[in-house]
Amino acid sequence: MHRALLLAVSALALASCGEKRIVTALPIPPERTDCQAATGKRPTLPPEFSIDWTTIATVGQAKAAHDNFVNVIRGREGIVANYVLKLEGDLFQCASDATWIREVQAETVR
Repeated sequence: MHRALLLAVSALALASCGEKRIVTALPIPPERTDCQAATGKRPTLPPEFSIDWTTIATVGQAKAAHDNFVNVIRGREGIVANYVLKLEGDLFQCASDATWIREVQAETVR
């Protein structure tokens, strides 16, 4: 009985002296590390347009002034929207990669 116990303890002790294993993260594929820094400076916006109502005498003049006002506003909005879409394009890929890396590492590294 003592021999069996001694043999079991010895086997356990010898088994625990084996090679140590170190856990490391799997390498991240290059297509998941392609972050681009957002570059460029803010675009210059044309000045706002304001209607000088003191010079408007007819409905036609008012309509023309209003149309000009709307065109200037839409032009400014277009410049801002294009800038935001460019930034979004630059930053989305990086955020997508970061999310993927977090998810993969949560599943593989414990």
